[in-house]
Amino acid sequence: MSDTVHHKHQGFISLHRLEGFSDAVFAFAVTLLVVSLEVPKSAHELFHLMHGFIAFGVAFVLLMVLWYQHGKFFKRFPLTDLWMISLNTALLFVILLYVYPLKFLFASLFDSWIWRANNDNFSSVSEIRQLMAIYGAGIIAVNFVFFLMHKHAWRLREKFNLDFEQLNELQSDIGGNLVNMVVAGLSVLIVAVSNDKGTWSGFIYCLLGPLHWWNGARHAKKKPPNAIEDAKDVTKEAPKEASKETT
Repeated sequence: MSDTVHHKHQGFISLHRLEGFSDAVFAFAVTLLVVSLEVPKSAHELFHLMHGFIAFGVAFVLLMVLWYQHGKFFKRFPLTDLWMISLNTALLFVILLYVYPLKFLFASLFDSWIWRANNDNFSSVSEIRQLMAIYGAGIIAVNFVFFLMHKHAWRLREKFNLDFEQLNELQSDIGGNLVNMVVAGLSVLIVAVSNDKGTWSGFIYCLLGPLHWWNGARHAKKKPPNAIEDAKDVTKEAPKEASKETT
């Protein structure tokens, strides 16, 4: 992106301040995921502490995915206008808000599936359902903010002088946000209209892989308009060349 375009779309603060503050918030979110800050005093406490590190690892990877998407967006679209600052603030707020539900969900999941521990984290099935609804609402909120950020960049696409590949990638990112929101919305819907105990509302997230593959493949097949016109011209000229060779 050219410095002229960057300067034209700068707002009230510089880009490096916005990115620096965002990185600090992401770092703080990671610290909130740490299982315990106290050093274990016995082997039993150490082994019990290690049980939580798998859940910590999964939640850490999910946060790093969000951090990567955030950094990639601002590298491609260095926007610091008031609307983008507001969206970025909302995104960071939602991420901090859902750190503990994220940690609690995966900790309970791995305690039950891997360690086969007596899961006393829930006193009733309704609490499991509420947790799945909160988790789904968090995914919807995060991806909705990302969706608004990408739509804002799409509105400014002409000013950024994006080529076909960059426009196609932007559309693919918007499609990815929609995929995440739809799947999370279905999970919340299952919780709302059925007596699901967290089974189907959890397994439905397995659709994310195939749907993201479909979204990526759909945009990968798109060709620039010039390439399509060239292909048509070649198709039209091929029979003429063949007829000339025959005569």
